[in-house]
Parts: sequence; structure tokens; C-alpha cells
Amino acid sequence: MTLQSMSKYSSLITFCAATLLLVSPNPAASASAAETFCLKGEFDLGLRLQGLEPAAGEFYPARFCVTSEAGGSRIHFAAKGHSNPDMTGDFAVSYLPPDRVRLHGEDAGNDIEFVGADIGDEALRTRRLDPRRLAAEIRTGVGWSAVGDGWFRYGAADGEPLRVHLERGRVVTVEAVADLPLRGRVPVVWHWDWPPDNAGEASGVLRVDGAVMLRGQGERRNLTAVDAEALWTGNRETPAREIPGANWPATIDMRLETLANGVHRVTGVRTGFNHLVVETADGLVVADAPAGWVELHQVPPADLVPGLGVSGLSERLIDFLGERFPAVPLRAVALTHAHDDHVGGARAFAAAGARIYAPAGVADWLETALNRGNMPPDRLAEMGGRVEIRPVAGRVPLDDPQRAVELVSLPSGPHVEAALGLWVPAAKLFFQSDLHVPRGDADSPRADRSDTECWFARWAVNELPGDSEVLNSHSLTRTPASRLLSYTQHAACPRGD
Repeated sequence: MTLQSMSKYSSLITFCAATLLLVSPNPAASASAAETFCLKGEFDLGLRLQGLEPAAGEFYPARFCVTSEAGGSRIHFAAKGHSNPDMTGDFAVSYLPPDRVRLHGEDAGNDIEFVGADIGDEALRTRRLDPRRLAAEIRTGVGWSAVGDGWFRYGAADGEPLRVHLERGRVVTVEAVADLPLRGRVPVVWHWDWPPDNAGEASGVLRVDGAVMLRGQGERRNLTAVDAEALWTGNRETPAREIPGANWPATIDMRLETLANGVHRVTGVRTGFNHLVVETADGLVVADAPAGWVELHQVPPADLVPGLGVSGLSERLIDFLGERFPAVPLRAVALTHAHDDHVGGARAFAAAGARIYAPAGVADWLETALNRGNMPPDRLAEMGGRVEIRPVAGRVPLDDPQRAVELVSLPSGPHVEAALGLWVPAAKLFFQSDLHVPRGDADSPRADRSDTECWFARWAVNELPGDSEVLNSHSLTRTPASRLLSYTQHAACPRGD
């Protein structure tokens, strides 16, 4: 499981937290080594702006669980479901105080453990997803103040609003706000519906800006010492691979790599994000406008890259390019598809004077979304500016004597309904986002997303020259067209799919 997949899974939002302190103490629970709370239901990828199209109502099954140990402070979070319409899988992470966090189930067989990480606040936000655990925290009074009629407010040092309503000692409403790419500053509300006499677990509904994003039924169980220890340590014979804690949960380490004359790639825009940059006669053309990832499964929601806001990551990328190319203006950005982590920073490019291109099928929607009146402060707001989207249909060479870049519309596929690629003829390089994300140089597609990999391979074999290479936004692999031909001939890609 890559860190990029991790950010998508935890964005599936939601969750589960575990607790020892219950509203009605359970003798059996007090004797257990740990307790798990899960929410099993369905999640709306369309509302989260990670679906086939940016529209509510694209629900997929989801299950999210958090376990906390009895008499200790270790927390284990696990999720199962869709990270995108074309990808399902599992993800698990353990918070190990005082300063370790472990990712479980890496593809190579090793867990990853971040050493020296600042995890206290993140673990607290995750535990609060269990309404019983949240009620117990409020009863301690630490950081909480009563504000009347059963409402309590958390006095976070950073001023983030968090209000909770208790009825008969049980959490029924949790109110917060979040700054979301393409949505702006919106209310985030959890509602918990309890059975009579506290006889079972509550059902939960998460609403974002008034619309249902998650709904499910709560489940709770106790773990033995053996089962609980397996969560904390992992079931691996090989030791965890250690990484500096400063890299958790995501890090920015931008570097410029030259691929060909006038063709570059910026790596490390954030963990798992890389962007194509092409020099043209009129300036730089960039693929995608990155935005941070908001972790809605935490209470209150938290940014994957804290402190940057909606536009901040793209503003950092623009500043980086300005330092590396001080005499070359920023000409354009091509938004490859409407998922919010790839287009949410477009306001920063508009503020820098760049033209903004997007697939024709989502251009109008994106223009409306990026100009919402509730967008948080950024450079475009300071200028009083506005985003204008130029729709792309078919193949569109940018008006440039060198004909350095051509924008290419792709047909509807398993990942999104509308997408663009960037073709660089002189270098015979084709850049796309999320449609082909290989793990290394294998001649077969990834099993966990073979539908999209096979679909794209067939398109590429038919549309790209045989000596071209394909680049992607989430790995550094350069895939020859001949390898994609091998995909189409593999059993995982049967003809006619």
C-alpha cells in the first residue's frame, strides 16, 4: 500500500474508533485487552469528489474500524472499501506513543514505521470518531467547556471549532468545519442515532455541506491479548522498515528532474505526487494543480499537509518553478481530471496568470466550483480575481510555434468519465494521472486496479507511437508502449473488456 493510497483510504473518511470508557460500563469490556468500534455502511465517492464524476450519489460499501487498548494509549485504524471507483483494498495504521506510527500491509511484505513522528493530536482526532470515546473525553473536562443546553465546545489551541451535543450522556451531534478543495469552507456534521436504553451501538451519518457522505451501523467487540498484540506489532516475519517521523503523514520535498530538452518533472510535490513541466515558446505548461488532502475521518477534520490550506500546495509549486525558471513565465496548467487532489489548487495558477485547461465534460462544473464565494483566503482572493476554464475536446495543440505540447482528451473509463493527457511530441512522452500507475516494471497490470490499467493500455497501444513512453503522477516509472502492449496480451486483460 503506497502513501498515496493511504491518503485516499483514510479519506474514504471514516472510521472507527475504540474505547475503554463507555457510557454504560460493560464488565466484559473491562477485562479485554482492547476494544474495537467499527462503522459498516456506504460512502459517497462522488460527493467526496473522487468518483466517476463530481456529483453526489455514487455510494460504495465501506467499513472502518479503530481499536484502542485497555489501560494503554495505542490506537489501530483500519479501513476497507473503495479509494476510487476502480480500486478497492485494505489499509491499516497503528499509533504507537510516544512517537511511532506504523503502516501495515506494505506490498513488498514489510510494514513501514515512522520514528519520531508527532502523532498525539492525530491519534486524539481519530479516537473521537467513536461516540462513546468522545463522550468519555468530554466527561474528563480537559479542554472542554459547557456552552449550554447540552452543548460542549473544545478549546483547541489553534482555534478550530468543534462543538458536541450530548443527550443523556451520549453523543448525538458533532459539528465542525473544513476547508475543502472545490467546496470552500463548509460545515461537517456527524449525527449518531442510538437504540433505546443504550442497548446497542449507534448508527452514524456524516454530512458535508448538508449532503450525506457516509452512513452506517456501528459495531463493537472486545479483543484478547493475543489478537490485540497482533494489531500493534503486525503479523510480519520481517522487521518494519523505519522512516524519519518528519515524513508522516505527508511531506513536501520538491525536486526538478530533466527528462528531455525542455521537458521536466517536479517530484515530491507532496508524498506520491509528481508533475510534468514543459517549456514552450510562451512559457511553462504544467500538468495538474495539486491540493492537500483533508482527513474527514478525524474530528475535527485535518489537512494531510497542515498549514497550507486549499491553494497552498499549488502556490508552493508555483514558487518552486519561479525559482528554477526565473526568466520563464507560467503559461498554462492542464487539469487531467476533476478529482479534488489534482485540481483543487487551480486558483493558485489563475492568480499567477496561467491559462487553465480541463476536460470539456467537467469544465463548467470546475469553473463554478473554483469560484465559490466561501473559498478560504488565498492569492486569487487577494487580487479579486476569478478562475476561467478553457474546455478541451479531442486533440488540442497549444498555440505555440514549437508545437511542444498537445492536450489529448481520453474516452470515459473506469476511473473517471472525463480525462486529459499531455503529449510531448519531441520527447515522445505522454503524461496522465491515475489511469496508469504501475508498481515497477512488470509486464502485467496491477491486480487491484486491472480494469483501469487494461483500459488505458488498450487506448495507449492504439493511440500512441510504439516508441513512446508513458509517465504518471503517482510513481516515477516511465512505461514503454511495448510494455503496455504486453498488458493487453495478459490474461488479466481479456479481449472485449
